[in-house]
Order: sequence, then C-alpha cells, then structure tokens
Amino acid sequence: MTKSFTMDAIDFAILRLLQDDAKTSIEDIGERVRLSRTPIWRRIDRLQKEGVIKGTRTQLNRAAFNLGLTVFLSIKLGKQDAKSILQFEESVKQVPEILECHSMSGGWDYLLKVVTESVESYETLLKSKILNLPNVTDLLSNIALREVKRIEGLPI
Repeated sequence: MTKSFTMDAIDFAILRLLQDDAKTSIEDIGERVRLSRTPIWRRIDRLQKEGVIKGTRTQLNRAAFNLGLTVFLSIKLGKQDAKSILQFEESVKQVPEILECHSMSGGWDYLLKVVTESVESYETLLKSKILNLPNVTDLLSNIALREVKRIEGLPI
C-alpha cells in the first residue's frame, strides 16, 4: 500500500462484505453501502491495486477430501544461520500437507499446521517428508481433537 492510500468507512464495509462472501455481486454491495455500481467497482479495483485485496479463493470442505486430521507440529532446527533457515523454509513450501508455517520466538523455531487423513497417514508423512526436511533436530506433534473456532477473515 502506498503511504497516501487511505480507506474510509465505505471501503471497510465493502471489505467486510467481500470477506464474508467473495461472490457478493457489485449490485448487492451497492445496495448495502448505498452506492451505485460504478463507484463500488472503482473502490474494489483501487483496493485490489493497492494490495488490500490479495485475491479470491474458494474454500473447500476438508471432509470431502478425507482430510480429517489436523496436527500442529513444533520444530527445532539444528542451525540458525541464514542458509539453513532458507533451506528449511523453501523445503516446507514443497510439502502440500503443510498448510501453514510460522517462524516462532520462544522454545521452538517453527510451528506448522499439517492436515492429513489419519494418524497413520500422518506417521507416513512424518517419516517420508517431515523428518527429511533440512536441519530438523527436534519436533513435537500436537493432534487437534476438534476445531472449536475458525475465522478465515480479519477482524476489521
């Protein structure tokens, strides 16, 4: 975003509507924020060009793909130099079952969110891919029993 870019209450209202349902029509948005089609379209275009709106995507049902197991995996690296960190991070990006990877402060270096079919498939993934990631020296798996809250959007 450029420094001179500012958003007003209407921009935030548009963003909340799109965040709830990206397929909301410009006409529906216009009715809710009381603007005509062209100003709504211009605002959305400006928000996209400024990088506020990063894109749209379809949310898939994990159960439809038999991906019922979520594991939060804490990882320690053996080395903390730039090359080792870069190698690890680039390798993580190549494992599709790893949905998220966060660099952490505290006792662990990274926290990964992994989805797979079952404990057995997670064990296979662990042995075949995760333990082979560069520089991994220690890990701790925490299996989620159920999802209590999940918000995809931002609290704007």
